Amino acid sequence: MVVEQIIRNIVQNWFYTEPLLFAVCTSHHLVENNQMNCVMRSGQQRIEYNSEQLKSMNDTQIEEYLKIESFRILLSHPYSRKPYHARGTILLLASDVVINSFYKAGVPLAGVEYLKSLTPRFKQMENPLGEKWAGTEEEAFFMRNLNINRNTGAFESVDNLDFESWYHRLFFLIKEISSKGQNAGAFNLADASAAADNATELWEENPEQAEQIKSQIQKAEIDHGWGSIGGGLEREIQSQCDFSMDYRRMLSQFRQSIITANRTLTRMKPSRRFGFKAMGSRYNRKANVLIAVDVSGSITDENFNRFFHVINNIFFLGIIEKIDVIFFDTNLKLSKPIPFKKKIELDSIKGRGGTNFQPAIDFFAENKDYNGLIIFTDGQGSIPAVSKSQNILWILTSRLDYEKSRSWIQTLPGSKSTYMPF
Repeated sequence: MVVEQIIRNIVQNWFYTEPLLFAVCTSHHLVENNQMNCVMRSGQQRIEYNSEQLKSMNDTQIEEYLKIESFRILLSHPYSRKPYHARGTILLLASDVVINSFYKAGVPLAGVEYLKSLTPRFKQMENPLGEKWAGTEEEAFFMRNLNINRNTGAFESVDNLDFESWYHRLFFLIKEISSKGQNAGAFNLADASAAADNATELWEENPEQAEQIKSQIQKAEIDHGWGSIGGGLEREIQSQCDFSMDYRRMLSQFRQSIITANRTLTRMKPSRRFGFKAMGSRYNRKANVLIAVDVSGSITDENFNRFFHVINNIFFLGIIEKIDVIFFDTNLKLSKPIPFKKKIELDSIKGRGGTNFQPAIDFFAENKDYNGLIIFTDGQGSIPAVSKSQNILWILTSRLDYEKSRSWIQTLPGSKSTYMPF
């Protein structure tokens, strides 16, 4: 049987046995990718698999790899904010160690194998990190947490750290051991790095996707749909994972995306790393934003005033040169946009009809001066047509409106969504 069919059969069986893992896999696209160095990876709403590596494995091993990637997604590792200048290898190792804390995989995990190889070092050497770190909390941490169960041979840690904490611990450990030119026993970190970097290539911060994962978890709690791996995974998620939607971060990402779009290359300014050997960069740190406000009957003055306050706070730095506002219900309500700085009384805008998003999106598409569009709405309207990818952020009036609308907003190219938590 071909690998693709085996994977689909596994996912179908999970509908009955592992409903939460089934929900995760069906929310991501299964994509064959034989060009990558790793067996399987996740991120950007995809689970990619290397059929060339998987075809030599049995069905149980393939299911194990699929479970591991599903756990990564449930813990939001591919969608979390990365540490500054994060190294892909260490991100994967940290993810493996967290997963190992609640699930003993039937296939090797690089992070677990790495720490297992170091266990004799910390049990036998007097100063395993060198004299500089003798007697320190750093040395004590690894001596305490690097253990192998004598009965099962499984790696076990004592401290229950989250993903980012393990990342920093492993970063420190690898740096100190590498600086002394020493290898970790039989485990070759250099050989593992290429596959590990490849495995985290799709990882990028995405609060919107993390919010969808949270909804699947909440449904599992309500329906008691954790499956056979529920106990440990449930405790891990509840103790370590914060999937809360941060609308301020979404606005900051939107602001950054429209500024980055104005990057130009120049040889008049050298690259900081390569000097004049490579093109330098210059940013036009001014951008124009169009805001479209839904003035149908369900949008209250209180909703709008809170939205107005948030936009003022997020764009106050002056990076955004111009913010214009248009209003719409079934059509545009003013003949031309008005400046956002001006005090706006929502009662003065004649609206309160139905909702049609198309006029606002068409206006944005026709006016090329704007770098991005923010639509403030309750989401109750016909789905608009977006012909090409455009930088659009939809801000919904409430969590309930967001849950109702996010699925169709995702289908629009270039669109992201969040909500006002009031």
